[in-house]
Amino acid sequence: MNKVKIRCPSCSRTGFIEISTESIKKALRGLIAINIAKGIICEHTFIAYIDKNLNIRDYFVADFQIEIPQLPQSEKDLKTSIPKKEIIDIDLIKLNIPATLLVYILKSIFSKQKIVLIFDQEFLYNHIYNFFNYITKNSFEINIIIITKEKYNKNKKNYKNSMVFEDINILRNKNKLINPRKLAVQKHIVNRFLTEKDLGYSYIVFKNEILKAYELAKAIVDIIKESKEKNESVNTLKINSQLEKLFGIKINIIYLKFLIEIVENYFGITVPSITDSFLGI
Repeated sequence: MNKVKIRCPSCSRTGFIEISTESIKKALRGLIAINIAKGIICEHTFIAYIDKNLNIRDYFVADFQIEIPQLPQSEKDLKTSIPKKEIIDIDLIKLNIPATLLVYILKSIFSKQKIVLIFDQEFLYNHIYNFFNYITKNSFEINIIIITKEKYNKNKKNYKNSMVFEDINILRNKNKLINPRKLAVQKHIVNRFLTEKDLGYSYIVFKNEILKAYELAKAIVDIIKESKEKNESVNTLKINSQLEKLFGIKINIIYLKFLIEIVENYFGITVPSITDSFLGI
């Protein structure tokens, strides 16, 4: 057994956990996700991401028990080609982009924001660009710039309308877009990507989750436009019902709110609502 020092991301209390050698061997690539239950370190529950060298890569305080709707997998998905390692080295991506940063980037993409990433390791730039272009292909437009800290400091005024991130730190949070406590779905998506041991499949999982969010949000836009053309009333309850009919899936309130945020922030369409009490929120 191997001992690893853990620090709670909520209260900073530290303690040790044991990880079996077998678990480490299973994580020759990617990260090990360890669920730290209440009482092991402190009174909080969280997830620690640990690499094969027993280094802590990031922590998540999140409830991954939320239900995410699953769309049927198509033949096209199964035949999706995986980029070669020299184009995108997924090991480099998983080990150099913290889970929290991935969550922040997803939120920014879904909100159609310009993104500035500060990285001094310039050898990563092409891999990062290629990675985000790959996972958003056929779905969301992405506007991302990667620069060194020195260049950013010299030209800060050029990025005042962008979301700016350095490691897990938010240097510029435009319009207070990111609230770390309200990113449950984004955290779920990132967790699935990071904990998938098959590198090729982790690409497909991540890309498909993003594509699914896009397709469902676009369907909501179409429902609203069609209702307006027919001069029919529409609200979130009707939208949810229509999505279930169109895609044959059940959508819970958390995921529906996530989709509505995309519709409003990315597509710029206001979603007519009904009272929270009527929705049972």
